Amino acid sequence: MYLPPFPLLGGILAWTTVYFLGFKKQKWAELILGAVAFILAMVIQNPIQQLPLLGIGIRSNADVIARGTAFTVGVAIWLGLVAGFVQEGVKYFFVKDRSPNDALFVGLGFGITEVLSVAVTPIIAVAVAGGKLDVPVLQALLSMVERYFAVLFHVGTTVYLAYASKNGLGGKGFLTMATLHGFVDTLAVYGQFLVLKSEELAMKFTIGLEVVFAVTATALIAYTLPLARIEEPDENKVIW
Repeated sequence: MYLPPFPLLGGILAWTTVYFLGFKKQKWAELILGAVAFILAMVIQNPIQQLPLLGIGIRSNADVIARGTAFTVGVAIWLGLVAGFVQEGVKYFFVKDRSPNDALFVGLGFGITEVLSVAVTPIIAVAVAGGKLDVPVLQALLSMVERYFAVLFHVGTTVYLAYASKNGLGGKGFLTMATLHGFVDTLAVYGQFLVLKSEELAMKFTIGLEVVFAVTATALIAYTLPLARIEEPDENKVIW
């Protein structure tokens, strides 16, 4: 199966889910703000993640695996926590003075932009280096499911960040969401490393991860969407 359409479909399904859960009025300015937040997060996150690894001679996943299990786990934790704290930190910066309803669309814009990045990056890589983007059907479906719950996860964490800030719990809310995000990303990174050891083991790990991620994202959405249903006066406008 050709891979790129599947993560895109996952993102569209997540957006549709939010729509039918009662958020039919789209806030396009906030969606764009979420896209900006994602781009900014990547600009900050990637150097923090990669420069220390480059400094000790790590150039690829194979270099990580070659240094043993303990090192591999350590790198997965490092990459996961940096992603969690940077992404939630940027989202917190953008929504700390906004309503949870606005924050929902910032999170949605963040998640959909990530979907576009995930779908387009392999196409560019193949165009430059050659190769194919055909994958087994199960892997393609997993990519769709993963993106579906990833978008919902971003929506949930962003709503919670705004809600926590509004209720004087900004620091605690940020730490909670960043740690949760870091934990999930750590597992995802470790799953990518496992591919080099055993594709069969990596697939089993990924399926288990998707179950954990689905439960986490669903619980987060169930808790946060009611917080975002309350519309507030139009005091919070996007500041460009």
